[in-house]
Amino acid sequence: MTLSLVDRPLGFEALRDRPGDVWRRSRRFTFLDRLGVVPLSDSELLQTSLYLPLAVLESAGTHEVVAVVHPAFLARSPVRADGRWGQAYMPIALRCLPFRKGGRAADGMAKLEIAADLEVDDDSVALPFTENGRMQQDLARAVSLLDRLEKGRARLASAAASLVAADLLVPLVSTDAENVLAADVKLLVVDPQRLWRLTSLRTMALAADSFLPLDLATAFVFSNRLWASNLVPARSTTGDDTQTPAVDPTLFGQHAQATFAIELRIDDSSLFSFDTFVKDDKPFVGSGC
Repeated sequence: MTLSLVDRPLGFEALRDRPGDVWRRSRRFTFLDRLGVVPLSDSELLQTSLYLPLAVLESAGTHEVVAVVHPAFLARSPVRADGRWGQAYMPIALRCLPFRKGGRAADGMAKLEIAADLEVDDDSVALPFTENGRMQQDLARAVSLLDRLEKGRARLASAAASLVAADLLVPLVSTDAENVLAADVKLLVVDPQRLWRLTSLRTMALAADSFLPLDLATAFVFSNRLWASNLVPARSTTGDDTQTPAVDPTLFGQHAQATFAIELRIDDSSLFSFDTFVKDDKPFVGSGC
């Protein structure tokens, strides 16, 4: 069997001004195989890594950090038997469905799209697009979250580019010959062995602008336990996986000096004396309460 990332893609269309129409939010998530992955914001990176495996989606020269939600790729489904979400955290992109940001308008702003064929429950509440001449409250909240997602996913994309430059990413592969990944599955994950072999100078370079690239690499390795048992990072072909790098002596030498603009000095002041504090203690004068 060939594992495809998306079995039957959801159909999104541009959201037009439809004041007389309504929208519904699905309460069951039996459609995750139609999404495959969801984009992430940097603000939800660590929470998501507790419940979903993370990867970099490689497409047309771009690298986007995503959480994989397709059930066939997961060690355990995040959805309960009744179709409801069963984890303590739900990614922003899932919370905002049936809406997403897609494409750009003439003014450069991202356009809002709606999933036209998203399965919804018969008992789901029908919500208007506008209320009293304003955007409906739940829709406005979703738009605000999508704006936050848009900014955070750009920061994660920059961090993913740093991991690519550091040569830490490898393709996700299947070890089961009967369940191979489709040719269009372009998922990259962090190779723990490459992360372990990362030199001190490259580690400092990754953290030069922010610690987000290192946080991202750590979250990737941490979430590896959530992949289906047959999905693993591709093994290195260099033949030196078992080699453990020694601590680089230049880390503590001249090469590391002035790497970070931090002045370090030993505190030679006298220690706090509790005896002196007791002698100088004065009765507490209350406020009368």
